Amino acid sequence: MLTRRQMLTRLGGGFGGLALATLLNESARAADAKPSLLPQHAPKARAVIQLFMHGGPSHVDLLDPKPMLSKYDGKPPPKEVADDEKLTGNLLGSPYKFHKHGQSGIEFAEVLPGIARHADDIAVIRSMFTEHRNHEQALWMMHTGLTVAGRPSIGAWVAYGLGSENRNLPAYVVLPDPGGLPVDGIRNWASGWMPPAFQGTQFRSEGVPVLNLKPRTSRPGDAEEARLKLLGDLNRSHLEQRPKESELEARI
Repeated sequence: MLTRRQMLTRLGGGFGGLALATLLNESARAADAKPSLLPQHAPKARAVIQLFMHGGPSHVDLLDPKPMLSKYDGKPPPKEVADDEKLTGNLLGSPYKFHKHGQSGIEFAEVLPGIARHADDIAVIRSMFTEHRNHEQALWMMHTGLTVAGRPSIGAWVAYGLGSENRNLPAYVVLPDPGGLPVDGIRNWASGWMPPAFQGTQFRSEGVPVLNLKPRTSRPGDAEEARLKLLGDLNRSHLEQRPKESELEARI
């Protein structure tokens, strides 16, 4: 005859084992229903914060000095860099002076004295460029690496690489400017050909961050739990009839 404690220990390692077995079972079902948000490799970073300041000051006025631009300030561009479409007028150099800072000697404009004090803690990349002048294609280049639409954004790749520590929270969150979305809107944080589970989840800057997460009227705990279970069952049934609709899967 076994005591209750002995039975639980042998069956699943006690109450903790039963809870773990339940979580593993839920994880297995979730893995069958949607792509894994676990890291693909052991990550060195825990998170990535990208500040994309649409319409902000030009890099040539902040941390990317252009000696040739200053040399030809107010003059037409030299022939070797002239625009093929003859649309470029006289060049405009930066009105600010640049100075080297830190042991690395990174040059910062005089308008960034605070950031310049941390020069040795910052990696400045000046080798990036694009061959397209339009805003929309420039944003695609910034967020996906190419000037064509439909590719996964950098945030989607980070979510794919780092995964998520919480299966109930999105791995990729977007905080848009309260003044409005950038050119091309939500496509800037899309997942492209990757599963929609890796796309950015937009948080509103005013009011409720994410709509429709809480019921409009309060219900007793049992009633709310039963409602959510019914909704989950209906969603799964609806999804089973449409197995290849990944966008529907991501919404559920």
